[in-house]
Amino acid sequence: MDAQLTIVDVTGSTNDDLLEAGKQGAPHGTGLAARAQTAGRGRRGHKWDSTAGNLLLSIVLRPRVDPAKYSGLAAVSGLAVLEALEAQGLANEIGLKWPNDLVARGRKLGGILVEAARDNMGMPFAVCGIGVNVNYTPQEVPDGGLPAIGLSDLNENVPTVDVLLREVHHAVVHAVGTWADLLNAMEEDAGPIAPVHDDYVAHLNWIGEHVIARSPAGDELARGIFQTVDAFGRACIETEDGLRSFHFEEASLRPLSE
Repeated sequence: MDAQLTIVDVTGSTNDDLLEAGKQGAPHGTGLAARAQTAGRGRRGHKWDSTAGNLLLSIVLRPRVDPAKYSGLAAVSGLAVLEALEAQGLANEIGLKWPNDLVARGRKLGGILVEAARDNMGMPFAVCGIGVNVNYTPQEVPDGGLPAIGLSDLNENVPTVDVLLREVHHAVVHAVGTWADLLNAMEEDAGPIAPVHDDYVAHLNWIGEHVIARSPAGDELARGIFQTVDAFGRACIETEDGLRSFHFEEASLRPLSE
C-alpha cells in the first residue's frame, strides 16, 4: 500500500489493517476503504454495522505534532468529512455530535474512530477510521445510541461511494496537515483542537441546549446547558453547581428532551 487510496471488496476491519500497515511504516495519507467489513467497530468497542453500500474508510496519519495532541484528530477529521460532503452539496442538514459522530435530523449519520500507536521504529502514528451511512441504514442501535440515517435519506441525488471516498480521503489528509501546521505555530500549551476550535463548536449539535452527560456505563454524571467544548476537547456543561467539564473518555451527551 502506498500513500494513495486502496479499495477492497471486504476485510475484517480497515482500522486493524492500517494499524498493522502503520507499524510496518505505511506513510502519512495511506488510505484503505472496503465495500464491507466483517469486524467493523466504533468507539468503546461497539460493533459498527459494515454492510455494503456505505463509506468505510481508514487513513494512516503521521502529523508532526506532539502525539499527546492526537486527541484533536477526531474533531479535525469530523470537520473535514463535513467539508467533503458540503463540496458535493450534501451537508445542508448535517452537524457534529461531541466527540466524534456525524448527525442529521437527530439521527446518527456516521462516526469517527481514531486509534494511536507506534510503529516498529518507535515513531507515533494514528489511524482514523471513518464510517458514513450512504445507501444502507443500519437498524440495530447500540445501547444508548442514536437511531441511524443515511445520506440517501437526506438527498435525492447522492454520488457513488467511490466518489465520496476520494473526496473524504483527500479532505481529511489535507485538513490534518493544515491543523498540524497551525498547532505548531501556537504556544506549546495550546489545546489540541485550538486551531479548529471556533469552526468545530459552530458545527456542534446541542450547544446552548439542556443535556445529560452519562458515563460509559450509562450512569448520569451531570445535567445542564451545553455551553461549549474547550480547546482540549472537553465538553463544558453549566450545571446548578457551576461549570463542569468532561473528557470524551468520561462521558457522552444526550439532549434532556430524549
